[in-house]
Amino acid sequence: MKNQIKSLRERIKEMEKIVEVLIIAIPKEESSYKFYLELANSIEHEGSRRMFIKVANQELAHKGMLEMELKKLQHEIAGLKSER
Repeated sequence: MKNQIKSLRERIKEMEKIVEVLIIAIPKEESSYKFYLELANSIEHEGSRRMFIKVANQELAHKGMLEMELKKLQHEIAGLKSER
């Protein structure tokens, strides 16, 4: 029983570290999105503008994936904590 509790604590602790990383990463993705979008809007060359808009949208997609993972982990942590 003690090993199960320790294992559960370690699992929660590891997941909480991942949550911390995601909390830091999500605003960075938002910042990158804004950077590339502003860059795209400042460029006259159509091909380059499209490329930077595409990169900006990829950053936004990354942000969405990270946010989904964050919610999933937070929900899973809450469930594990209620098992204690």
